[in-house]
Amino acid sequence: MSARAIAVAAIVGAPLLFGCEVWKQQQQPDPRAAENPDKFVRDREICRSQVDEYLRQRRNIEDVSRGAEDIPETVGQRGLSTQMSNYSDSRSADKAMASCMESRGWPQPRPPWWQRIGS
Repeated sequence: MSARAIAVAAIVGAPLLFGCEVWKQQQQPDPRAAENPDKFVRDREICRSQVDEYLRQRRNIEDVSRGAEDIPETVGQRGLSTQMSNYSDSRSADKAMASCMESRGWPQPRPPWWQRIGS
């Protein structure tokens, strides 16, 4: 194998391995739930219902404000605004859920440095 092929394999393989490790960490159960599982589940459900209600209200407001000035979608951008809204809602939901759980006494683990970039 040439040095160039090895370099290409390393460049392509490193992010793949890194991504697999991150995925494995995300699949592990929450260690905080072991302390008091009933309270954790109850608090998580309360927070989830609060976050769902908040996002539903926010999405309704955005839909009403966007409805009057909705521009016809051009070729290649079909559904783009919906995808962007869904991504925004996902990030907002994660932050709101973490904030709610933290306010109920469940400290949030600090994410690794690579997950904090761009946040």
